[in-house]
Amino acid sequence: MFKIENQDDINARQPMDLRYMRMLRNLLHLISSWPYKLLGEDVKPLPLRGTFYLFVEWAIVLVTGLTYVKTHINKLSFFEMGNTYVTVSLNVVGLQRITISWFKSYRQAIKEFVLEVHLFHHRHKTEYSEHIYQYIYKICAVFVVAIHAETFFGVLLFNVMPFVNNVRHGMFNEEMPPDRQFEHSINYSLPFNYHTDLVGYIVIAIVNLILSYDCLLAFCGFDLALSVIVFHVWGHLKILDHDLRTFPTPAELRATRGRPEDEMSYTKEENQRVRAMLKDIIDHHRHIMHFMTQASDAFGPMLCVYYMFHQVSGCILLLECSKMDPESIGRYAALTVTLNQLLVQLSVIVELLGTQSETLKDAVYSMPWECMDTSNRRTVLFLLYNVQEPIRLKPMGIVTVGVTTMASILKTSFSYFMFLRTFS
Repeated sequence: MFKIENQDDINARQPMDLRYMRMLRNLLHLISSWPYKLLGEDVKPLPLRGTFYLFVEWAIVLVTGLTYVKTHINKLSFFEMGNTYVTVSLNVVGLQRITISWFKSYRQAIKEFVLEVHLFHHRHKTEYSEHIYQYIYKICAVFVVAIHAETFFGVLLFNVMPFVNNVRHGMFNEEMPPDRQFEHSINYSLPFNYHTDLVGYIVIAIVNLILSYDCLLAFCGFDLALSVIVFHVWGHLKILDHDLRTFPTPAELRATRGRPEDEMSYTKEENQRVRAMLKDIIDHHRHIMHFMTQASDAFGPMLCVYYMFHQVSGCILLLECSKMDPESIGRYAALTVTLNQLLVQLSVIVELLGTQSETLKDAVYSMPWECMDTSNRRTVLFLLYNVQEPIRLKPMGIVTVGVTTMASILKTSFSYFMFLRTFS
């Protein structure tokens, strides 16, 4: 038995008893995207929160948003339309994400993570496994709380800035400025007036608050699920690396049995034990590879759409901020920073997998393979061959998720921004 360092673990009998896992489940439950049935949990969707309802709702919002673009593209400048371009792009991402839970690959990936991959199931194998479990627990516990806070403040900032601008422009005075209209966080083409009518403004402001919260739930909820999965796979890789680097030599193997000898090679009996240990290591690595393939299938389309969104929105937001007036900075600076932070955050977290898996090659070669018999040496060679390819998320086989792709997106967005800046 190993020492349990946090109170949350004391009564935990399964991963879903942990606080951060419950918070993750509750976040995805708000958009009906947690696979309760596969996990044997009898929970019904919240009223008007089913994925089909949300899909229809956001599809209507997308259509009305595109209609607004069509009817106003020749009336307003690019700078004035920039916010609508971004919100339509956000809507597309949200619409795609709300369909993720419809696919079996996603549900199976979450099921396997909770029931098999989660480090809770592996913590008692060795003392180092318990150490890594506690380390990952602390990371996940802090990260989940941070994402919840990010969701709340993101929605608040997104909707407060238009309200502040309306107050500053005197839109709530008894006599509104004749040349001004109410600013909204999201614009639509609707059959009633909500740009100069106060009642219409209040109705749409409330609707926008709800819709922006739902959209940010889709962003942060699935990003959080993927991040927690990556943290645990990273923990598995660290355990695997440790097992390889601490693989017992013949002297160490005999010392544990009270038989110190000077022979440099394993005996026949010891080679059988080594064979079993190698099998466990290979099975562990194979399990990680198999699960990452599942995760790539489950989250691949989401990540492709996500990266395309950042490519487009990054350029538009930089262009909006380039006006450098207080109104533009107040409205777009926070959104620009938040969206880029989400991109950097996810890319850096996923990059952990590639960085850690790169160390496995040296770890395998550091094993005392020269002390093994021919059969076990072949097994080590097979393992060395398998770890040559780093473990990475490669959505739909198109692009590798990580800091290199992130840097490329930011660089391209800045290049497009400079190009458009010359014509705006």
